[in-house]
Amino acid sequence: MFVYGVSLTDIHHVVRDVSSALYDGNITVRTGEDRSNRAGPRARFTLRATDTAGCGAKGSASAFGKGTGPNGRRRTISACWHAHYDVLAELFSRFPAARVVTAIATYTAPTFREGALATACLNVGSQLYPVTAPDCCACDHTDYVDTFDPAGYVDDFDWMPSGDAMRPNTNVDYFLDQLDRVLAEQ
Repeated sequence: MFVYGVSLTDIHHVVRDVSSALYDGNITVRTGEDRSNRAGPRARFTLRATDTAGCGAKGSASAFGKGTGPNGRRRTISACWHAHYDVLAELFSRFPAARVVTAIATYTAPTFREGALATACLNVGSQLYPVTAPDCCACDHTDYVDTFDPAGYVDDFDWMPSGDAMRPNTNVDYFLDQLDRVLAEQ
């Protein structure tokens, strides 16, 4: 993510403080690049978890439950959604004039909370097995859930079009009969 108005050194301090206070020191800056120039301080960085089994580590978005990570997911070195949220919340509390640009949203201090909670409902899995970013970790969701609207939650499966909408010329009853036949043969 790109941060405007904050130096890489300040980002390291924010990440270190949030990591030690909330994540047992497990969250660090994975990659970082200082891009300060005459226009002011700016930097690019990503977060990671030092221990994939530790607090703040993100599990994969796969749906097969074959991993040993959070919720049966494969372990990754990525920092979870909650760690990103907490780091950016602290960043904006220390540097209210900062602007953060990520792949999915642009944040400023006044719009951060609403925009970040809206990203919690985005599907990071597949269309067949949708999952939200907060579901990919083992963090406690109680601090975040009280404020976001579960109506847009992707695990409700309300977004999935019917079989007829996906393939208008498909006879659904014929398909189900054939599926039953194939499953009975196994």
